[in-house]
Amino acid sequence: MTSSRQGDTEITDHRLFDYAKGSFKLSARVHLSHLVFETGFKRLMDQRRNIRRLERILRLQGCLRLMKENHVSVVVPQADWQHRVRPRAGNHIIPSLDVDLDYGLRALDHENLIAAARNTLAFNNQWWVVDVYVTEDESGDRSTTSQGLQGGFLQSLRERFSNEHRPSDGLIYERINYYESHLDGPEDRQAADSWWAALEAVAGSKKGQYLRLFFRNTFLTRQLNSLLAIPGLWDGMQIGNLHKVNAMHCDEAISCYWGHIWNTFLALVGNRRHLLQLIDGVTVALIESRVPKVSEKDKNFLEKKMDEGVLFPSFPYNDRQEIWRRLKEIEYPIPSLRTFFRDRLYLEVPQSVMKQLFHQPSHVDDKVTIDDGVFRLWDIDSMLDTETRKSRFRMHMLELWRFSFQYGFEMTDWKRLKLPSGSASRSSSSQQHSVHLPSRIHIWRHFYRVMMARGFRIPTHVDLSVLPAAFPSEIPCEYPEDESEEVAVKKRSGKPSIDTVEADRYALSAASLQERRTPTRVTSGFLRQSVFKAFFSYLMDHDTDSGQRVWPEPSQDSIPRTVEYDPSLYTQSVQTSNISDVSPGSSFESAPFPTPTGIFPSQDTALLPNPCPFI
Repeated sequence: MTSSRQGDTEITDHRLFDYAKGSFKLSARVHLSHLVFETGFKRLMDQRRNIRRLERILRLQGCLRLMKENHVSVVVPQADWQHRVRPRAGNHIIPSLDVDLDYGLRALDHENLIAAARNTLAFNNQWWVVDVYVTEDESGDRSTTSQGLQGGFLQSLRERFSNEHRPSDGLIYERINYYESHLDGPEDRQAADSWWAALEAVAGSKKGQYLRLFFRNTFLTRQLNSLLAIPGLWDGMQIGNLHKVNAMHCDEAISCYWGHIWNTFLALVGNRRHLLQLIDGVTVALIESRVPKVSEKDKNFLEKKMDEGVLFPSFPYNDRQEIWRRLKEIEYPIPSLRTFFRDRLYLEVPQSVMKQLFHQPSHVDDKVTIDDGVFRLWDIDSMLDTETRKSRFRMHMLELWRFSFQYGFEMTDWKRLKLPSGSASRSSSSQQHSVHLPSRIHIWRHFYRVMMARGFRIPTHVDLSVLPAAFPSEIPCEYPEDESEEVAVKKRSGKPSIDTVEADRYALSAASLQERRTPTRVTSGFLRQSVFKAFFSYLMDHDTDSGQRVWPEPSQDSIPRTVEYDPSLYTQSVQTSNISDVSPGSSFESAPFPTPTGIFPSQDTALLPNPCPFI
């Protein structure tokens, strides 16, 4: 650290110390009911796991309320001090506060500790110790310096974590973006640096490095930042995996999944964007991966939670009723950031296939997305109009990704999840009818022939003189086989297990994906199709009648082209658009989200449409 930087830090630290010393009045006892905490991003994203942890600790050791580190900092405006809030002497070690019955003390820290104490302490013993700071009225006529000191002091109290877990990745990500003025706040370099330092709190952590690398991808950063409008998603944030998100070079598919999240929650609140900020972490944790229109168990579970007031608790009654009406009509696994990071592990399998089709530039700034790279291999028919080219390329890319999903485990070294101990007998039973596939090299040869038939150039070293072994026909099957069973909620995202091989392979066949059938339960095949569409619906056609993303109709262009590749038809420009408001009552498909990377020649016409979820 430079001497000037340290000098600035010491000046700010000294000013805040003096301000705190001058504002502090006393430490006093107060009834827990008088403590009021701010409703903000931190509270709404929290899934209350730390409260349960603190409750267990308090039951074991009791509440150490007199210790300084457990005191709650409260601020009282100068106009209310000695009027609505008054110190009162007594026989206790610490004096008490007299507080008007209708007055709430603005508490700035230890919210989870107080929530745990309220659930732990006896009814007649519900008190805590607060440190009282008296501040000038926020609306008063004060100097800019005074306002800045008070704001900095309140910020220092609000962003302490002495009795919390280490700040969550989601909160750190939001605060860094806020203080670096990427959201709606002014730039505060010192505050931002404090949150960057929080990423280095664990010895050996590389999260700071990973986040800086991620921010270099401005397209994905803007896409992900759009989801900050929904606080409840961010307990599922994993900064430690962002470098893997970058390294996959699947920006279009990843953006499509994030758009799927955005559109799902925006539709739930009736396309009223200002209501997204009321969605809390507990709600997201309870609804993610559930399919209420398909699964009767899921619907009954969520209906019970709605009746108990656990889901969407910050919404008025009428809004909650409208949300429930929309929620029970969702017929795909509800996505979230947590399900994204799990499903990203599954996307790595087909990504490992597709990345072998072209050579990435060595310099990091020259690297392209997989869709961009494969586009360079396509021999474009110059006689076709632009819209036809776009339509055909989407169809061809969709087929390549589909094949990579269907046979990715057989074409790479990735492994499916093993079954837990005690499940071996069931696994062996489900594999009795396993279809024998050709060897890996024959599957690759078949894949290359598929590419050639669709006009893509294949690597020059590939020998296709040997005809590939015949592929067996997919056998219709499902898992679980018992029609009264469904896949457990916790197993609905991420890589599939070894006992669902045949069901997954059939579900990801072109014939199965083209079927328009209404699912009756949550099966392995249904989940494989759902995650495929979550990532790749941007390549699918939009059915104007049903409002759904559907498999594109086959065209008569399946023979290899002989035209020369025209490099002028390729551009690496990134197409982005801001999220705009949508009118209430519009469908799941109508909610806009920033577009994925554009890879077609025109600067104002992207090859790929806006990523939209399927319904």
